[in-house]
Amino acid sequence: MHNRYRMIISILYIVVDIVLLNLLYFTSLYAFGLNFGEIYHIIFVLMNLGYLLSFTAIPVNFEDLTQLSIVLIFKRNLVKLTMTILIMLSCMFFLKIGEPASRIFTLSFFLSACVLMSLNQWITRKALSYAIRQTFSKGVILGTGQLGQKVFDEMLNNIYNGVIILGFFDDKPAQEIIDISGSIEDAKGFIIKNGVTDVFCTLDMSEGEKIKDFIKFSESHILNFHIVPSIGFYHTGNAPYVTNIGKMPVFLLRHIPLSYIHNAMIKRTFDFVVSLIAIIVLFPLLFLVFGILIKMSSPGPILFKQQRTGKRGKDFTCYKFRTMKCNCYADSKQATINDDRKTKIGCFMRKNSIDELPQLFNVLIGNMSFVGPRPHMLLHTHEYSSCVDKYMVRHFIKPGITGLAQSKGYRGETKDLEQMEKRIMYDIEYVENWSLGYDLLIIFKTFLMMLKGDEKAH
Repeated sequence: MHNRYRMIISILYIVVDIVLLNLLYFTSLYAFGLNFGEIYHIIFVLMNLGYLLSFTAIPVNFEDLTQLSIVLIFKRNLVKLTMTILIMLSCMFFLKIGEPASRIFTLSFFLSACVLMSLNQWITRKALSYAIRQTFSKGVILGTGQLGQKVFDEMLNNIYNGVIILGFFDDKPAQEIIDISGSIEDAKGFIIKNGVTDVFCTLDMSEGEKIKDFIKFSESHILNFHIVPSIGFYHTGNAPYVTNIGKMPVFLLRHIPLSYIHNAMIKRTFDFVVSLIAIIVLFPLLFLVFGILIKMSSPGPILFKQQRTGKRGKDFTCYKFRTMKCNCYADSKQATINDDRKTKIGCFMRKNSIDELPQLFNVLIGNMSFVGPRPHMLLHTHEYSSCVDKYMVRHFIKPGITGLAQSKGYRGETKDLEQMEKRIMYDIEYVENWSLGYDLLIIFKTFLMMLKGDEKAH
């Protein structure tokens, strides 16, 4: 999406949602005959804080704006407002705010907010689509090859790019392009005659002299000249990141937020502090209770240790509560639904993800994170790296106790290659879109799955 529209929509969504939420809050107080007293002052502040945090966890997916239905918009708002309530209640609990608030008011307010905000966002998107169509810039494409066609298709499929293509120009037109408007030289007259403002150059670098000539023409006629690199043919993820070697621009194939030291420090600080607190508070009791139950279920150690593939493909020792009888297939055979190696207490721990808790020590040590692609057995890494496209991309970052794929329901036994490909797709999506808010959302979803138990965990 064109940067100007991305920024406009970002600001519009946040401002309008917050304004609408606050107006509805005061309207609801008036409708229920409640005063803006101390408890409702506090709820007001925490509500706004929680909602802003939920926005960082569930950002607007700009690329799908034209496809979003009212139902999907409602679901997203329901999740955001549920997160807002949980953040608000958690803050009230830790701040020891015990003054009662009307439950009927709170429930009706949040349900009303969800409905009204969904309608508002749907109408806003329709209005924006119409407004952008009225302000389209006019553009032409230099080059009629596959790259030129791809640029045209992208413009056609997403109105938020803000440009309408009026024609193709090339001295050596590709056979599949029928509606050729003229040669490169013809484009100059066409641009002046039709008020074109944007030129997209998809010519090969061997046409360097023609490109330089058109750049000179574009600058003298105040045109936006875009050079479209052929990297799009080799890359299907997010837009590659542009950096520099001296004054020369260089494309990085993947933009990985955790490759920046400030992001890595934020994630590592979060992992270290939370894992340390969890180990001190939870682990002594859990180790005692489940340690006894594991020992009673079958002979063998309490903890299961296994070599897994970590960041940059380096092996590390992963810790789990032992859920199976000791056997010689632990490093080669995946657990299945009716696996006779599992103990009764092991089945319970697997269903509720309790067996993963010793990985808190892996997080504390630093070879794992709370959220990231799940680490695989060395044998699986060897097998899948040769048959699943982009499999090793997931190893750009540390593996996690839970991950985006697991929060989407892809966990447990991998019965076919398609399931693994789906997992890898979500792993790569996480690698390229990390944020602390994203981590909190995945942890929240994982916590809900732990509470109800996951049927796919076996």
